[in-house]
Amino acid sequence: MLASISMADFKPAESAKARILSLKPAPADLPLDDANSEWIEIRVELDSDLANWRVAHLRALWRAETAKPIEWEWIYTFGSPHFAKAGEIYRVHSGSVIRAATHPVADDLTPGRKHVYVAGPVRAGRLLWTKGDYARLVDAFGTVIDEVVAWPEERPAATEAPRAGARPS
Repeated sequence: MLASISMADFKPAESAKARILSLKPAPADLPLDDANSEWIEIRVELDSDLANWRVAHLRALWRAETAKPIEWEWIYTFGSPHFAKAGEIYRVHSGSVIRAATHPVADDLTPGRKHVYVAGPVRAGRLLWTKGDYARLVDAFGTVIDEVVAWPEERPAATEAPRAGARPS
């Protein structure tokens, strides 16, 4: 006699609905007023309902006394229902929709992306991503669909300008 095997109530198509396309963390010295220049992009792969899908921010705490030490928060939740078309790209900014309306980032004016914002008021914007943080795309049932690590580009060190009157050697 065969034993029955319990299966998770998870459709393989769920994992193919959307993916994290890219993550653009801000440099460490960026002023808070420019938080909209930090974002994560989600690309919809199949025409589908992304109701209650969420984007999570995870930060490793590296505490020896705690097993799996992380700090996490939901930073964006797609509404319910949320019907999306294949090919749509959602850019989730760390800043404010009000700041975007008054001081748009140049790339925001490029067509083809839907812009959403983590913060409402201008001062509620904050920089989220630091080196080594994780971004997760999670479906409505809590299944991790995609995950990326934030790794901001390091700005080159400023080179010293030649002094007045100095000749190049």
